[in-house]
Amino acid sequence: MEKQLLIVDDDTFCLRLLEKYLAHSGYTIHTATDGRKALQIVLETAPDIVVTDWAMPKMDGLELAQAIRSHEGIGFTYVVMVTAHANIDQLVEAFESGVDDFLAKPIKRAELIARLRAGERIINLQRDVARQKREVYRLNAEMAVANERLGMANIKLAEMATTDALTGLLNRREALSRLNEQWASQDRYGTKFSVIVLDLDHFKRVNDTYGHAAGDFVLQSVSKAMRKCVRATDLVCRIGGEEFLVICQGVDGKGGLACAEHLRATIAALNVEFQGKTIPTAVSCGVAERERIHASPDDLLHAADKALYESKRTGRNRVTLAGKPADGNCAPPPPVTLIA
Repeated sequence: MEKQLLIVDDDTFCLRLLEKYLAHSGYTIHTATDGRKALQIVLETAPDIVVTDWAMPKMDGLELAQAIRSHEGIGFTYVVMVTAHANIDQLVEAFESGVDDFLAKPIKRAELIARLRAGERIINLQRDVARQKREVYRLNAEMAVANERLGMANIKLAEMATTDALTGLLNRREALSRLNEQWASQDRYGTKFSVIVLDLDHFKRVNDTYGHAAGDFVLQSVSKAMRKCVRATDLVCRIGGEEFLVICQGVDGKGGLACAEHLRATIAALNVEFQGKTIPTAVSCGVAERERIHASPDDLLHAADKALYESKRTGRNRVTLAGKPADGNCAPPPPVTLIA
């Protein structure tokens, strides 16, 4: 890297003398006759070293050093002050203003070169520190990006572990986990809850008649409709091919029955449009409230399943509440025929 050096002195004789001393020193030499011009050159060329006289018009060497140190756009520049007279107080003031070294007049070439070599060592150390800082910043930035990507990947993995890929609903594993949590919550706080098991009626006919792409679209459409028509506290899950589970928190069997009927009516009115064809939809539901007779979450699901099969047996497209007589069924209008 080419080394840049700026000499500042209002005495042209001293200026030329220093230029002569440094003619073959390996520096690209810049010159200025006052501090203001010198500051402009510093901003334009960013010299490694500035050798400046103290006493100058317009802006003296001390003010130049202060300006160089205070300017945010100027990197590290080694400043050597040249003076004929300097007592201890003046030296302290100069060092506090940002001066790095001194040269006494008259200047001797050997001493000048030695001072500049010492300055180069300081400059190289500063550059090494700056390079190390940049490397630390780069590594920190890369680590931050890596951590962000890892966090996103973990979120994605968590979603994959708990979410059904096709419908975006909670999957069977997560559904059972949430059901166990709700079970424990009722044991501790006595809060009621009910479950609804739903099964799409004649779904195999949809796949056989319209194809599996249509079947997937029906499942997605039904899932979206279900999410919209339940409460924010209700958990909608896909637990099998065309089988769903809704966990209704804070409601008894009557409330679960009302929710199931709302779901049934919504799905029956859906009529999914796929590739220019209308595919009717219907669902059978079984509802069960968690009661003392249920020894475990499996018992509760089994009760809801039995109610679901009763809905299927009695004509489909209807809702049955577990443990209730036949007149506890919510019978809809005449059953929907999926395939004409």
